[in-house]
Amino acid sequence: MEKYIRNTTGRPAIEARGLTYAYPGQPAVFSGLGLTVPEGSVFGLLGANGIGKSTLMKVLVGLLAPREGDVALLGGPIRRAAFRDVGLLIEQPNLYPHLSGLENLMVMATYRDIGRQRAAEVLELVGLADAGNKRIRHYSTGMKQRLGIAMAILHRPRLLLLDEPANGLDPAGIVSIRGLIRRLNQEEGMSILLSSHLLSEVEQSCTHLGILARGHLAYQGTLEGAQRNLSQGLRLRLHCKPLGAALNRLREAGLEADLGEMGALRLHLSGKHDISPAIDLLRSAGIEIYELAIEENRLEDFFLNLYQ
Repeated sequence: MEKYIRNTTGRPAIEARGLTYAYPGQPAVFSGLGLTVPEGSVFGLLGANGIGKSTLMKVLVGLLAPREGDVALLGGPIRRAAFRDVGLLIEQPNLYPHLSGLENLMVMATYRDIGRQRAAEVLELVGLADAGNKRIRHYSTGMKQRLGIAMAILHRPRLLLLDEPANGLDPAGIVSIRGLIRRLNQEEGMSILLSSHLLSEVEQSCTHLGILARGHLAYQGTLEGAQRNLSQGLRLRLHCKPLGAALNRLREAGLEADLGEMGALRLHLSGKHDISPAIDLLRSAGIEIYELAIEENRLEDFFLNLYQ
């Protein structure tokens, strides 16, 4: 199979400035939004369902016109010529159920003046080589998703936008899509913007992260950068008695403590060096400790804090 050679220009794959969009008669979905997707990255657009991820992706490729702002794709303005280098799968793939997977691809190939060999190549790339002659009505949700991606990459785009590619898939399907995204980026040389409400998928698939919250990007940057934004602290989960006396003693000492789930006491510390003094404090007050666990901060905490 011919490999796509990465063509690095040093310019962002997507650069958006001051984007504002609102549906007629509705409040703005986002306002003054800026976004930079580095070339060669897998950029995860993370946000809750209904927050506006699909709308933003449609604005980025010109399917919806923003009220304000502008977008550059692969260093240039949105125009018909740019779509020679852009692949899209936004919401559900448009498929003909009475045709086979290969026949669906050939419809697109004919439109783009691409040969049958490339259609067979992408079927193999997405893991559907054995199902190419099967009618779409017999495809599972995961198979339809993979075929939709095959249609989006048929013309070897430099930039690929995928809207919730793991949505509705079983665990095996999610793992398959995750591996496909890595191959498209690393072997086919595509810059990828994907949206998801699944933090775990973004962590395992993406090099960069953007968190959409309340009409703006609350964070954008590398995954490592997000992790550096986490405090270096930790939580200590304690099962002890008497619980009320333990909570009062810790607060009297100026420590941040509260009640957690299942009758546990949660103690927020700046680091592991503070664990022994806290335990000594409780023991000196006659508190019996019978279970202790350390909960270090996670990317999930960072994500949830941006929504508070």
